[in-house]
Amino acid sequence: MKIVQVVTLVSPDGAYGGPVRVAQNQSAELSKRGHQVQVFAGARGHVDPSYFGPGVRTRLFKALQIVPRTGFAGLCAPTMLPSLWWALKGADVVHLHLARDLVMLPAALLCLIRRTPFVVQTHGMIDESDKKLAKILDRLLTLRVLRASQRCFWLTPEEQKSLGELLGDGHQTLERLVNGVPQADVAMNGAS
Repeated sequence: MKIVQVVTLVSPDGAYGGPVRVAQNQSAELSKRGHQVQVFAGARGHVDPSYFGPGVRTRLFKALQIVPRTGFAGLCAPTMLPSLWWALKGADVVHLHLARDLVMLPAALLCLIRRTPFVVQTHGMIDESDKKLAKILDRLLTLRVLRASQRCFWLTPEEQKSLGELLGDGHQTLERLVNGVPQADVAMNGAS
């Protein structure tokens, strides 16, 4: 399969945390299993192109903070969009590590326009919010993306409940996905 993964931000200091590590582990394993994997992400600083593993094509684009005082939500990577648009044409599936930010929501919109099948993994970043901007984004795009996904992955029961409340009753694409971690190469010695 030809798989595209999209994540908000990659940086040498690992500022974006868990979603990047999950994308890294998934991409490396998928590549080992013979799939063609590309990762698209916004980037700050120099990141080694082999970061996502051997055989994984890493496509990094400069991340810009365009909305002040909004943290990751105000990030965008506008130069990523044309390359992603063309990659979607040949993709079998896209895995969006979805958040309410200006990297992921435009990427999701391209999937919708291109009619490329996609799954979302929210990493606990999409939940009910009282923030005005979140409510606007949800109404305009986030809920549409969640409902159009082939699968909406959750990790914790709290995340499942929150996504269920956002999506409403009867939404059939919610599915648990545990964090994939590589097997340790440690030999266990018996205790005496």
